[in-house]
Amino acid sequence: MNENLESRHNDMNILILGATGQIAHYLITDLLNHSDADLTLFGHHTSSRLTLSNPNREKAIDGDIENANDLKQAMKDQNIVILDNAMPNLLEDTYQAMKKAGVTRLIVTGTIGLYDEVGGKFGEWGKSMSGAFKDSEQYQQIIQQIIDDPEIDFTYVRMTMLYNNDQKTDYKLVPFGEKVTGAQVSRQAVAHFITDMVNDPTLENNANIAIIEPGSEDMTKPSFY
Repeated sequence: MNENLESRHNDMNILILGATGQIAHYLITDLLNHSDADLTLFGHHTSSRLTLSNPNREKAIDGDIENANDLKQAMKDQNIVILDNAMPNLLEDTYQAMKKAGVTRLIVTGTIGLYDEVGGKFGEWGKSMSGAFKDSEQYQQIIQQIIDDPEIDFTYVRMTMLYNNDQKTDYKLVPFGEKVTGAQVSRQAVAHFITDMVNDPTLENNANIAIIEPGSEDMTKPSFY
């Protein structure tokens, strides 16, 4: 084992909910290449929709997040749960299942705009896009409930406009309460950030943050629009 791998966490089990999603596609590869974690890939028809590149470290489970028994089974022996872009009810279901299973680390990806925090030229453009930054009081409440829970180590990642670019894996984090003016971030960069959190348990733990692409702060709109 090389020096980089020696510094990583052994015996780490990660449950990825919504494992057939676009961010999960890049995250699975990133975690296999840059961590020692074993992955449980959960979702509708996951076993038939995904091809496991490393069966020694990956297993696919077919299930429904809204089915309590499915979640209970998937949570067994997990250390970290990653939920991609959940609706409030799915976040609530995941949270309750973790409490029952005794799993303490949760990483969730969602969208910017939940707190009317989008600003700058990008914010003005966004307001012209129907429903682009819709507020969600219900979502805010469940996020805050989990952040306030001393038994759960939680990171909520608010993503700006997403696109795919293998060459753009750098990211910049915007703390809660600050205006978000970054117009875009690649899914690969989001995956890179999540992998960084897996490898460093102190990184942005118990935080609600936004993620953007460095240099996109003064853009009027994403480059792909």
